[in-house]
Amino acid sequence: MPVLETCWSPCIWFPNVKTGSKAVAVYTTAMSIAIITFIVYQMNGGDSTQLWNPLFEADVRGSLQVFGIIFIIIFMVLIVSSVLMVIGINIWMRGLMLPWLITAGFIIAFQFVFGLWLMGGYYIYLDATFAAFIDFLWMAYNIYCWLCVFSQYQIILEMQSPNIEILVDYY
Repeated sequence: MPVLETCWSPCIWFPNVKTGSKAVAVYTTAMSIAIITFIVYQMNGGDSTQLWNPLFEADVRGSLQVFGIIFIIIFMVLIVSSVLMVIGINIWMRGLMLPWLITAGFIIAFQFVFGLWLMGGYYIYLDATFAAFIDFLWMAYNIYCWLCVFSQYQIILEMQSPNIEILVDYY
């Protein structure tokens, strides 16, 4: 039995999780493109001095380049896995949904740790606490999107499970 029956959120509303999962794929692709653009901007010398930025304490010529490339690779994997997820939903192949579920789960875990880092390291600054609160809200939305896709995964799993029913009593 799936966790969710419909996909409703302030940004996405669909009567079933199949079309909701496709909308989640569009959302994650758009989000990834926007974040990759912002990371490239920072890697090319753009402003990275905001406290809420995960690359806040990175050196522009050193660690920012390394971690920027790592983040870009992760978000490129998320874009590819979003495409694979849509293909998997269309042809009812749940294995193509797993890369998205794993990558999005990794990103959710990173958001959680980053929010804790903001609160633990900069709790005396009100803007850092507010940024952690916004991060946790965004993480909650991403968890809901993950649950929507996981529900579609469960539906496909249930539809592909063999249901054997013996109609004749054997003695």
